[in-house]
Amino acid sequence: MTAYLQTDELLIEKLSKDDRRAFEAVYNQYFLQVFHFSLKFVEDRQIAEDITLETFVKLWDKRSELPPSSNLSAFLCTIARNACLNHLRDAERLHNRHQELARRQDNEHYTFELYADPRSEVYKHLYQEIEKLPGRMADILQLSLKGLKNEEIAEHTGVSEKTVRNLKTAAIKQLRTKLLKNELLLLMLLISR
Repeated sequence: MTAYLQTDELLIEKLSKDDRRAFEAVYNQYFLQVFHFSLKFVEDRQIAEDITLETFVKLWDKRSELPPSSNLSAFLCTIARNACLNHLRDAERLHNRHQELARRQDNEHYTFELYADPRSEVYKHLYQEIEKLPGRMADILQLSLKGLKNEEIAEHTGVSEKTVRNLKTAAIKQLRTKLLKNELLLLMLLISR
């Protein structure tokens, strides 16, 4: 064990002097250990390899800050563990964000289906409110209710798809605000269906 620590101490000393061969020795000695350690966390070979490479880049960046008596294995595994935890946290946030967006999209789709029956009082009330919307918002929302996709609406109105999405989102927000003021009326209309 003493020889192992001396080797680490010697490698750290050489690393602090910007010795690339010492870095290569550390890389060759610890790459597989750090890779397998990371793989247990993230369970994806490509991500584990990226994290392992990132770990060695951080080692090189912090080479002058390493205390001479550091245990390189523990130091590298700590860096890798933190990178794995960051990756998992980011992946979870991204997954949650995608679920939230999908849920919102499903809710909006359901809302439009609910209002799509031309015989319903809700539909009539909705169209009255849509006609009060400013500018192209009313046109875009009416085309959307007729079943046109954003791309088709963009071609029909001569604006970009992004503008269609933005105006549709703004229109829906305005409608929600207006319709929520008449929440009781809407509830009664929905119940009477």
